[in-house]
Amino acid sequence: MAVVEGLAPVFLLIAVGLLCRQLGLLDERGAQGLNRIVANLALPALLLVKVGTAHLATSFSLSVVTATHLATVGGAVGAWLLARLWRLPSGEQGTFAQAAMRGNLAYVGFPVVLAMAGEAGLQQAAVTSALLIPVMNLLAVTVLELSRPAAAQRADTARRVLLNPLVVAALASLALASIGWRPWPWLARTLAVLADLALPGALLALGAGLRVGRWRRVLAPAAVAAVVKLAVLPAAGLWLVRLLGGGPLESQVTVLLLAAPTAVASYSVAAELEGDLDLAGVCVVWSTAGAVAAYVGWGLVVSPH
Repeated sequence: MAVVEGLAPVFLLIAVGLLCRQLGLLDERGAQGLNRIVANLALPALLLVKVGTAHLATSFSLSVVTATHLATVGGAVGAWLLARLWRLPSGEQGTFAQAAMRGNLAYVGFPVVLAMAGEAGLQQAAVTSALLIPVMNLLAVTVLELSRPAAAQRADTARRVLLNPLVVAALASLALASIGWRPWPWLARTLAVLADLALPGALLALGAGLRVGRWRRVLAPAAVAAVVKLAVLPAAGLWLVRLLGGGPLESQVTVLLLAAPTAVASYSVAAELEGDLDLAGVCVVWSTAGAVAAYVGWGLVVSPH
């Protein structure tokens, strides 16, 4: 039930975005503007709210943090290399790599962890995600920047990665969390309101930009990205956390976080960094649909009973 409750709003808001396009409420230019707002304002605010105020010392599990980070970094590097070997077009390479490793942790992963692993599992997941989310954002921007058509000048690419608002916010949020940052109430409320735009804004823009007739071109890479995200990464994480001595709870948290479907925000970030929007949209839709079966299967694998 937790899986359905977490995924239903995703599909409903995509449908609303599609309806908005049909009614002329949100055209292509409007969707592009909405994507830019989400990528440059709402998502950085979300990082500052969720990560910058996190209690990193609470429920910290070294085995979970290590396993999730190694699996995510390995997934990003492996997927990007696979895209290069596959000779996907430049716009698809970074989009494919991002979709294969960037999960929808807060909106899908957390409810599932709470339902399957209880409050103790959720606390571990929250602390782990406070460290993992900035890493995923840094990896996403990096693979997308490296895959841009004009990415020949690597020094300029490194500068763009480091100055990207998502990366700046990710690094700042970790620094703020490490010193126990507590924003002024008025600032906290402002950031929270702006952060609340991230999920619906990205989904409405995704729905408005969906062109089902163009999906055939990206069916194969989207399917592979979904398999990597929902099956390969959780399997790698499970192997790593057990290798590191993690118990049943640590195994549950690791697998359920890594099995989260492709983050909705990946669409807006791909749009901002010249990724392939058809592939980005299909990856979100397919991995979200497949997450129901993936969570049921992985739940049986890591269940302590």
